[in-house]
Amino acid sequence: MRIGLINAYSTLNLGDAAIYSAFRKLLPDVDLVGCVQDEHPDPTLGVSFLPDRPRNCDAYISVGGDIFNNSREWFVTKAFLKNLAELRHSPRHTFLFGQSIPRSCHGLSFFLLQRYFKRLAAVCVRDAESHQRLCAAGVSARLSYDIAFVLESSPPAEAEARHCLEQLAIDPGQAAVLSVRGFDSMYGHDNDAFITRMAQLSVQLSAAGLRPIVLIQSGAYGSDNDLDVAAAIQARAPGTAILNPFVGNPAVPSWQLAMALFALVDIVIAVRFHTAVLSLAAGRVPYHLHYSNKGRDLCRRLDLPGCDLASLDPTSALPAILATRGRLFAHEPVRQQVRNDFHWCLDQLPAHA
Repeated sequence: MRIGLINAYSTLNLGDAAIYSAFRKLLPDVDLVGCVQDEHPDPTLGVSFLPDRPRNCDAYISVGGDIFNNSREWFVTKAFLKNLAELRHSPRHTFLFGQSIPRSCHGLSFFLLQRYFKRLAAVCVRDAESHQRLCAAGVSARLSYDIAFVLESSPPAEAEARHCLEQLAIDPGQAAVLSVRGFDSMYGHDNDAFITRMAQLSVQLSAAGLRPIVLIQSGAYGSDNDLDVAAAIQARAPGTAILNPFVGNPAVPSWQLAMALFALVDIVIAVRFHTAVLSLAAGRVPYHLHYSNKGRDLCRRLDLPGCDLASLDPTSALPAILATRGRLFAHEPVRQQVRNDFHWCLDQLPAHA
């Protein structure tokens, strides 16, 4: 059987890389194909990446996270229409799993989206706001969690994580891992204010006897590249280290190294959504500085500590961040729900698929 992953984005974002690997884990005996814009896609993820979008498959799964972002609010962008077109190729043999509908998708773009969703075999989203919007529009949607919850780390990744910390001369018990991102029209947030606050937080973590480490979660395109933001934070808070999982052992996927790191250190501060998801999947409770509906939903449904990024005050947040030190998360119920929801979606495909 051949299944195409449509609307895939990049393997240079470890959250997306984790999503692709999660589909491989749930579909171990399937020929899994996709297409990303990377010149050299990560070969460790278990997906055959083609030069063109998948066609002639038995079934298709719409993957990725906020892929239906529409950055020009009162218009419909070409990128949005291209993603929408993938849903039109073979709708009865296509289902959507583990995505969010960002708030930037509204008006005409949301009207078009829900219209095509109604033709799919199944729709399963990962946050309550997306679920409520779709149900109100007449889409028969199911609510689950992000598919990356099914993932686990590995002994080689654990050894690599320890090696990375040794190279930085940082004791795991003193490490506080932070994820960061750049902001643009997709997510309304002041980029300079974000850098200032995260630098202040890093300084305060250092003063509390911890070693802050900025994890590069994405080295992809435009604002979806954490390197410049990480360097700006380090310049203002020189005690901050930077760890880039894309330049280490090529046999260890970036997401797997991140999971191993989260299990090893005492504190995880998640700005990026998949830092929170992979930390939880590794059994550790993060402090989540969320900036969109997917992060707010994760905090609400799983009762996680955190706050809206726009309201972050590093001084007042520090005690709550320190209170997460070593706190464990029982991930198996969430993992099992994701498995069950995924197999339900598979069952909605036509019998011959």
